[in-house]
Amino acid sequence: MSSFLNFFGRDGGLLAFLFAALFFLFPTVLPLSHVALLFILIAALVMFRGANYGYIFKSTPVLWVLTALYAVVLAGSFFTPSSSDWIFLHLSKYAKFIYAVVLILVLTGHERLQRIAFNAFVAAMFFILFSTWLNVWFLLPWSITQDLGWGKTHHVFGDYITQNVMMAFFTVIATHKFFRTDIKNQKLFWGGTAVLAIVSISHLSQGRTGLVLLAVGLLAYVLLANRGKALWGSLLGMVLVLGIAFGSSSLLQDRFSLALVEAQRHDVDNMSSIGHRLYNYKITPNLIAEKPLLGHGTGAYHTEICRFVEKPDWCKFFNWHPHNQFLFFGADHGLLGVVLYVIFLFSLYRAALKSPNTDAKLLLFSITSILLVDSLFNSPLFSSRESQFFSYMLALLVSMSQRPMPRLLK
Repeated sequence: MSSFLNFFGRDGGLLAFLFAALFFLFPTVLPLSHVALLFILIAALVMFRGANYGYIFKSTPVLWVLTALYAVVLAGSFFTPSSSDWIFLHLSKYAKFIYAVVLILVLTGHERLQRIAFNAFVAAMFFILFSTWLNVWFLLPWSITQDLGWGKTHHVFGDYITQNVMMAFFTVIATHKFFRTDIKNQKLFWGGTAVLAIVSISHLSQGRTGLVLLAVGLLAYVLLANRGKALWGSLLGMVLVLGIAFGSSSLLQDRFSLALVEAQRHDVDNMSSIGHRLYNYKITPNLIAEKPLLGHGTGAYHTEICRFVEKPDWCKFFNWHPHNQFLFFGADHGLLGVVLYVIFLFSLYRAALKSPNTDAKLLLFSITSILLVDSLFNSPLFSSRESQFFSYMLALLVSMSQRPMPRLLK
């Protein structure tokens, strides 16, 4: 045991490196982030001191809700009609709830590890941001897109939706840094970063989700950070910035115009992006109505929804997920799953509002709002890169939001 503790070191050492690796790699090289997470979980398992469990769990309701959510997923695997492959997929996807619990326990009270993890995520987003801009003129070997020129999508890792979800929150971070410093050079740096991040969403990506979530994240931040005249001035500034971003981007305007057309034609074309979602929203409540309390069981959506599509060959187009996290939990875990998810979101808002840490308060409130709205038209806790982003960043910000308390991990 002592040799293991010495290997990981106190207040840093290899553990600090692992947290830096995890928070830099999950936005960039996703498979390698799993290795860093594995070693963190091993370290946590060996180094936890049980005496502090009750204290931290009592002080952090988010931990209870995350544990309860995974318990529901686990229990649902015993009565589901789904195949073992779908069950295992859900158990592995939602295992991030437990990973988040462990990360909160490890990071609570460890301000140095919190700073390292946060700065690693910021560094990763800078790398993605600069790569996105360089993509306009250069073919980067690590970039997903290989298409030069302005007015095209230039996402670097994953897909444009997941990149823009993270970039929207990174814009909030840059905005927060801008307002929190009085040093002129730092204001110029973070203000310029925020502008570059906004333009990467509005002009260098074909997605609509990014701008919507950017507006949500900034709105949540502005509402919590300001009062009185400052609030109205900040709201006006936000509207002007987003209005300019939208008004100057023909790419984004075309995408929103297309969304309107797809919505109007959803009855005759349910394979389009908007039509697909609207059809999911139409048929999934019928599945939920069959077993409204406990749902059909873990992974059941993937097979049971096929009974409700109009044509059998449509099953493969509509059975991955319903593009709505609430409906997804409702189909598999009924009202119990939906209520627990609502409580989870509420517990995050509560942790933010009660936090004595201004940075954590504002950023946690913002990312929770982003998760809430994203859950209305995506399944962010099921999608791989999005689920890691939300699980790990929420864990970090929840740990940062705590009042000073004993460390669980020494």
